[in-house]
Amino acid sequence: MSDPNKDWLEKELESLRDLEAPPALLPKVMKRVHQRAGKPWTHLLRSPANLWRSFVLGISLAMLGFLLVINPAQFFSHVPGALALFNLLPLLLDAAKTALLQAKVFNLPLLELLAAAIVLSYILLVATASAIQHLASARK
Repeated sequence: MSDPNKDWLEKELESLRDLEAPPALLPKVMKRVHQRAGKPWTHLLRSPANLWRSFVLGISLAMLGFLLVINPAQFFSHVPGALALFNLLPLLLDAAKTALLQAKVFNLPLLELLAAAIVLSYILLVATASAIQHLASARK
């Protein structure tokens, strides 16, 4: 069975002719293209939302680099007058790391099993999201 609305739409699309742009439009378009090609980073600054995202990304990368270079718990534990928690925190983190590396499940370190579970759950999450997106677009 064919859809009568689809047949009507196909007939209308076939009867449409190609429209040509006015000759004065091409120089304006090319001027804008050349302006944008000369400024590759301006798309980040066009809207406040993009600027905010770029700022947050830059701060996050700086913090990640800072945390890779300096261990904050160990840094604050050497400050005179620091709380006992700051002195205890590096010891607890070291004990947790040792426990995760030494504990064995099925003759594998617990840390490897946890990492594998995290990676597999992320893959499952991405696959589920893409399946939902595909089904939502197919439904439209």
